[in-house]
Amino acid sequence: MSPPLLLLVRHGQTRWNAERRVLGRTDLPLDELGLTQAELVAPALGHIDAIWSSPLLRARQTAAAILASRPHLTLQIEPDLTEMDQGELDGLDEAGLRERFGTLLVDWARDPAGMRLPGGETLDEVQARARAALCRIAAMSAPGARVGIVTHQLVMSSTLCGLRGEPLSAWRTHNHRNTGWSEIFWGAVPVVLAEKQGLG
Repeated sequence: MSPPLLLLVRHGQTRWNAERRVLGRTDLPLDELGLTQAELVAPALGHIDAIWSSPLLRARQTAAAILASRPHLTLQIEPDLTEMDQGELDGLDEAGLRERFGTLLVDWARDPAGMRLPGGETLDEVQARARAALCRIAAMSAPGARVGIVTHQLVMSSTLCGLRGEPLSAWRTHNHRNTGWSEIFWGAVPVVLAEKQGLG
């Protein structure tokens, strides 16, 4: 039996994405471009048998656009797909990050493993909860099903590092633009088939 194919989709653009601000748990909606991106990615994903989403609004709005042409499906929410809690960094732009957390940024760039962001999570924790969530979703999916999963950048990049046997310091090599997606056969040993950039 063929394992399910999980399509991990990053949400569309928000205002803070456009302004290059840190966006963790702050619950912003998609901006105008983000709504367009979500509409464009919907047909690009092809046939979908089920769809899951992070509970954050930007992910749910992206999932809603995917569902618009698939009214027979019902959106399912998985809390462990939510973005990394970035604590005191949330909302800061590049200048603010350098001013308040310059040393932390240097250390994070070198090796984020085990580093807890002030008031937030570690990337290891994100990776662990995301993988557990994907295992649960795969276990509930029919063999050969194509499952859309709308989530966030650090959820996706930390997961891909783990699946490819890479250290978390390599997370930027899996940096998807908004509505970029990855295709993963989630069997006993998950296999990453592709990493694709966003649309619009």
